[in-house]
Amino acid sequence: MTDGLRFPELYVPAVSRQPALILRPWRAADILALAAEMSREYPIGGMWSHPDERPVRTGPSGERDAARWLASADRGWRDGDRLTFAVHEGVDAGGCVLAGNVGLKNREETGRIGERETVEIGYWTAVAARGRSIAPAAVRAVTDWVFDAFAGASLRQIMLVHDVGNPASCRVAEKAGYPFRELSPANPPHWLTDGHIHMRLGG
Repeated sequence: MTDGLRFPELYVPAVSRQPALILRPWRAADILALAAEMSREYPIGGMWSHPDERPVRTGPSGERDAARWLASADRGWRDGDRLTFAVHEGVDAGGCVLAGNVGLKNREETGRIGERETVEIGYWTAVAARGRSIAPAAVRAVTDWVFDAFAGASLRQIMLVHDVGNPASCRVAEKAGYPFRELSPANPPHWLTDGHIHMRLGG
């Protein structure tokens, strides 16, 4: 992957209650904020640890686990198979506050982004950042970026999947331009509950 794709920085202007956002690959400077978020109400599955790595845990070793996951995220950019963006909210003093994460991976869990027709997008929002339209704005920004960055590649569509019992994620998908496609029945042990599949087509 070229440096232009390895280190993108996306800007989303403020609109109504949604603040200005900066999206970029995770950095070591994010460890403390990430560790703090991991200790709160938090969807661990959204971390998307590499399949051959131990899942991230919460608990007293939060900084160590955050550092381990950041190293995994860096490998994802280096190898091109998992592209994760830290979402930061700009503040008046010129600093940034961690607001969440948006990640991309191939649906088949193998190969570099752009080599398959279907990419899956996932996200989580920091507890303090919820309810201000940050998640749909961040998902839209990454969606536009990946279709533009991989124009001419095999990528044709992006999938967003969530549990049927998570209506908030359903609203995020719709606001981000991902219409509902179909129901995904539970398939233990791979996924334990029914889900909604939302799909965004390129072009």
